[in-house]
Amino acid sequence: MQECYQDIIAAVSATIAQSFLSNEESLPKRSIFLDADIAEILRQVGLKTTLIILEETLENCVKKKQSEGLVIQRKPTIQFNVIFGLIEMKSPYLWTPGNNAKPLIDEMRITHRGRSETVNRALTDFGIEESFGHASERFAEHYKYDIGPSAVSRVTKQIAQEALEYNETILADAGQKYGMIDDDKELIGPLLIELDGCVIRTAVFAPIENTEETSPIMNLPKKGKTVNWREVRIGLTRPLGVASKTYVGMMSSYPEVVGQLFDASVMVGMTPDTEVIGVADGGIGLKEELENQFANLQFILDKTHLKDHLYETAKALGIPGKERREWVSSRLKDISEGVVGRIKEELEQEYVLEPDPRLKRLIGYLTRFYNALNYDEFKKKEYPIGSGEVESAHKSVPQKRLKLPGASWHPDSVNPMLALRVLRADDWWKDFWNERTERKLAA
Repeated sequence: MQECYQDIIAAVSATIAQSFLSNEESLPKRSIFLDADIAEILRQVGLKTTLIILEETLENCVKKKQSEGLVIQRKPTIQFNVIFGLIEMKSPYLWTPGNNAKPLIDEMRITHRGRSETVNRALTDFGIEESFGHASERFAEHYKYDIGPSAVSRVTKQIAQEALEYNETILADAGQKYGMIDDDKELIGPLLIELDGCVIRTAVFAPIENTEETSPIMNLPKKGKTVNWREVRIGLTRPLGVASKTYVGMMSSYPEVVGQLFDASVMVGMTPDTEVIGVADGGIGLKEELENQFANLQFILDKTHLKDHLYETAKALGIPGKERREWVSSRLKDISEGVVGRIKEELEQEYVLEPDPRLKRLIGYLTRFYNALNYDEFKKKEYPIGSGEVESAHKSVPQKRLKLPGASWHPDSVNPMLALRVLRADDWWKDFWNERTERKLAA
């Protein structure tokens, strides 16, 4: 678009430059500060230019309505936020029997205290990275006027809901292509998937049961705050040997999250013939759900979690410090070498001599993951034996924003906010905003 305005840009640039050159005596010393002065001038130019264009456009819309017989009844003043600042405009209301119009709202989609799409994007950009209060401060610092934290919250959460729908749509579309023959598509080698959970603090305000207390102003039933820690599950997929990852994330059940992980895997090239390497902890039902949805899956139990189980068992059996380390190390070594059957038999014999619930639990653990513990063989094939990648993803995707100190979220806000974090992590941010712009222009 800028090509058609090159002459205007050149003329305005020359005028501003000449003004500085003519009036500033300390330019050599102030050279490194010039851009701030010029940015403020351009901000004010942008604000006035935007207002002129909007008022002229509105005037043309009003004239069209007047030509249809409508008459202006009133013109209240409204405020509208654009990226350059706050503008004020008259919003004519036109009327004739059986017909009425508000061109500023109906045709230009400008409402009182509304915001341009550029402002919405900037607020969301800040709001998804830090607290809404800090996001408001950041916006004021960069764009030189104030929009309060509550507005940042409303905008970010509204866009987040759209991001959730966007993510669900593109993943579902990708999943539907599973098994389709595409001769131009390059086949990928083994595919790595990982999935893990972390907890997010949630809070809900609801009327307090068994009390007749009311709020002092509205005289409504008094509400109390119920705090819970809810599990958010993050998954990633990537071909082995490829650094870039595609993430999914939801506060939901394993079937739903694994379903999204499946769709994301199809997106990065998985076919019915692709060998899939799944690394995760021993969450109840996780291994089984991965095996249910992914064909050709080799599940690998995160080695650190097995080690933790061995230590917990040794402690429960009363094995002291140094002997405990030796007890764990020797069994972990044998299991890694592929002799889990022998270790399991030894533990079963120990259980017969000295029944212990923790020992029984370990035996069941080894039984459940019998084919997921041959770590030496996995390492020879260059498969990962730990879920460190997805555990690190917790810090960069959900926790960086949703687990700020003191923060708590309504449960309904968690998945939408997480969707925005996933958009950014998956590098879908620009695509999302471009699609949103196209949709609004087509409406």
